[in-house]
Amino acid sequence: MKDTEKITIGITSPGYVVTDFLTSILDVARSQKQLGQFISLQGSGVISRLRNQIVATFLNKTTDDWLLQIDTDQRFTIDHFKKLVAAADKDERPIVSGVVHGGWEVGEPYLEPVPCIFKLGSDNGLYAVHDYEEDTIIEVDAAGTGAILIHRSVFERFVKEADQTHQGDKWCFYQDMPLHHEWVGEDLLFCLRARSFGYKMYAHTGVQMEHQRKMWIGQRQHKDFVRFRKARHQSEEQINDNKS
Repeated sequence: MKDTEKITIGITSPGYVVTDFLTSILDVARSQKQLGQFISLQGSGVISRLRNQIVATFLNKTTDDWLLQIDTDQRFTIDHFKKLVAAADKDERPIVSGVVHGGWEVGEPYLEPVPCIFKLGSDNGLYAVHDYEEDTIIEVDAAGTGAILIHRSVFERFVKEADQTHQGDKWCFYQDMPLHHEWVGEDLLFCLRARSFGYKMYAHTGVQMEHQRKMWIGQRQHKDFVRFRKARHQSEEQINDNKS
C-alpha cells in the first residue's frame, strides 16, 4: 500500500466495547499517519444491516482508499495494523484479512479454537485452514471480519453489480442466506461474492488476533487443542489395541 493512501476504520458494537479493544484502537489511532476517518455504528440484532451501513457511510461520506473493518471483541495491535497495511495492494491484494479464531462448541471440555480463514472444497463447502505457514501471506477463499482491509474499488464493484430495485448503493454488500444447504454468514458470503467478481483474497497469518468468547482464544489455544485431540485419539487407539 502506498504511504499516501488513507484508511478508514469501521466498527460496529452493541454500545459498549471490550477495554482491551478500545485501548488497542487508541494506540493505532495515535501512531499511524495513514488513518483517515473513523466510523462507529451502534446496534444489535441483524449485524449485516450495520455492516452495510458502515460501507455505505465509507463510500458516501469519505474519500479514503481503504476500509479496515474490525470486530470489537478482538485484541488488535499496532503490529497487526502495520502487517495488514504492508500486505495490501490495490491491484494485487485488494482484500487482506488477519486470522481470528472462532470458538466452536463440539462437546469438548473447552471451546474448539478454529481459524476463521477458509478454502472452498470440491463440494463448494467452506473448510477452515488449520495448517498454514506462520507469519506469511496466503491466498484464501473467505474469512471472517475480525480484521479485514478492503480497497474502495471492491465495494464500488458491488454497487455496480447491485440489484438497484431492492439493494441500491446501501444494502448490496453484506447479507446472510442459505447456500448449498448451509446457512452462510454475511462476512463469508461477501467474500464468495467478491471472488465471483474476480477478486482474490489473502490472509496474513502473522496477524493473529485473540477473540473474546467464553474465554480469550487464539493461535496458542488452537495449537493446544490440536495436540489435545491427537493425544486423545492415540490414547483411544492404544486402549482399543489392548482390548483386542
